[in-house]
Amino acid sequence: MQTPRPRTKVRYLTWYALFYLPRRMAAAAVTRRADVYGICQRGPSLLAQELRAVNTYRPTPMCQEMTAQGSDNCRLWHNYTTIYAKLLDGWRGRALTIAELGLGTNNPALVSSMGSTGRPGASLRGWRALFPKARIFGADIDRDILFEEERIKTFYCDQLDPAAIAALWAQPELADGADLIIEDGLHTFEANIAFMNGSLGALRPHGIYVIEDIATETLPQWRAVLAGTYAPKFPAHDFALLALPNPANRLDNNMLVVRRLD
Repeated sequence: MQTPRPRTKVRYLTWYALFYLPRRMAAAAVTRRADVYGICQRGPSLLAQELRAVNTYRPTPMCQEMTAQGSDNCRLWHNYTTIYAKLLDGWRGRALTIAELGLGTNNPALVSSMGSTGRPGASLRGWRALFPKARIFGADIDRDILFEEERIKTFYCDQLDPAAIAALWAQPELADGADLIIEDGLHTFEANIAFMNGSLGALRPHGIYVIEDIATETLPQWRAVLAGTYAPKFPAHDFALLALPNPANRLDNNMLVVRRLD
């Protein structure tokens, strides 16, 4: 595990003592499984069946790495890394291309701001640590937080602008698509749809596309649009819409996972 910065390290050690260890021990007796809606044109959703088996209460070693880097994917509010650990099992040694929209701006003037204490690029650094042979790419509407580090490169993208999305995927490094695409941007139904419309075609065979922080109130809309639009349009894709149980967060602890079958 990569060493976090001092302030992040204090948060990590507090999280480890008060959240990670107690949950790891309690998970022997406590099980929480996601409510999963699956749809696939080729038959029953095997992706949904796979994800229904995950105990979302039990934090994983992936949770440790992401939290050490400052990501919020496995804290009290969200617990997505329990799902990622299942989805990406066996991927560690692969030469992947990973792309994530939403770096976590700390500009309070922007709608997508994580606040002044947010650490832009935390998830990207987590992916880099977890997948040592991967190339990591990020994108954000806030040009001030774009950066480049070892195996990480970021670009500008406005996820509500189809031309900007097309320009992102036209970058030479991304012209061949990505194995893992994560959308962690504006967190509105319209923004999710806009980016997925311009990005699902960039998903490589057997790749995974994820939308995080889907509002609970929009889940009926999602089920309707998946059944009526996306499943018929993308018959070689398996779709799973997850509502992760979390008494601390009933607002947006939900995600869409799409697996391209071939």
